Amino acid sequence: MERLQIDLKKRSSAEELVQTLHEIRTGSRISSILLTEAIERWKILPCRRPLSKSYVAQAESWMAKFTEFVSEVNPAVREMAQVQSVLARAFLKSEESRGVSAKTYNNILIFLRSFFEALKEDGGIPKNPFVGIPTREEDTVFRKPFTADELAAIVAAAKSDPFIYPIIVTGISTAMRRGDCCMLPVSAINLANRFIKVKTSKTGGLVQIPIFPLLQEVLEKLQPTDSPYAFPEQAMKYQTNPDNITLRVRKVMRAAGFFDSAEAATEDDNKSPLGEIHQERANGLRKASIRDFHSFRVTWVTLALNASVPVEIVQKVTGHRTAGIVLKHYFQPGREDFRRSLAGKLPALIGGTPEAKPLDLNEFREELTAMNPTTWTEIRDRLLDQLGSVDHWR
Repeated sequence: MERLQIDLKKRSSAEELVQTLHEIRTGSRISSILLTEAIERWKILPCRRPLSKSYVAQAESWMAKFTEFVSEVNPAVREMAQVQSVLARAFLKSEESRGVSAKTYNNILIFLRSFFEALKEDGGIPKNPFVGIPTREEDTVFRKPFTADELAAIVAAAKSDPFIYPIIVTGISTAMRRGDCCMLPVSAINLANRFIKVKTSKTGGLVQIPIFPLLQEVLEKLQPTDSPYAFPEQAMKYQTNPDNITLRVRKVMRAAGFFDSAEAATEDDNKSPLGEIHQERANGLRKASIRDFHSFRVTWVTLALNASVPVEIVQKVTGHRTAGIVLKHYFQPGREDFRRSLAGKLPALIGGTPEAKPLDLNEFREELTAMNPTTWTEIRDRLLDQLGSVDHWR
């Protein structure tokens, strides 16, 4: 007991000495923030743009998971200032062992690093414990763009759902994200000049998007309301339950032929999908989504760049600050589209002009007969390319 009392006195004296030195240097005493209270302190910090509800919910989940981990591994650590690098690394190691994807791992790391940095002064944190921890290399699974025919099938299927139809048309026509389509302000629409001018919710960047006929038809049918949004019902639904929008879109895609093969066993029919909507990850707890609402954005960019629209013009529509992001994450041409686009631009020495040859009808018939729901687009592109190279169909 005597030893414990001596240790407590020494510890108290040391802490008081640190406090005194800090007060002499800064004029104030060191403050502290409990891990359990940190998220509320973070939410009231000033920021450039209001945080979205989904981001705040995600932040609360990550911080709660970290706090729970700390309480289990080292219950004595209760304040942010007590968290050391070894504890931060141990938490991230546990997330990696849990099987999260590299993208999720990096998102958690980047968030906690910025979280501790933002509260560093208020929490008396001597050193940010997450600084110096490297991110993991991401094995990115890109979304698949739709072809023009596939978009037409989706639009046709969407007409059976008047609620989601205008949102899908807006997504296809503007390359805007799901939330921006649902929350499109009436004030952003200029039907007279056929342009939309609006700030994106993710980056706050101003984008300018021409209104094409398919979208114009939808916008011209809008009825005047007191709501500031072009689609009031959809805006309200997105704000209360954004997953409902996702489910409605997925239902339309299934009607158009896009679903996972595993789903066919649960349906009345056993049709093969035109395309899967998920793909297994090399690492990760969940499958990657490869065909969803965001695929409309990827499709818009891919079709535009394939049609030789300058990337600078595409950036004005998508709101991306750099061309690198557009080309890396959104330009996903099919192999035949990619080859044809390059062949038409490169010098003849490299791209060449295929030597004309007679059309073999038997070979053509065999190719058509071999088509199935999963290969028809590739065979179609190959046959169209062959037709284009035939010298007057000799």
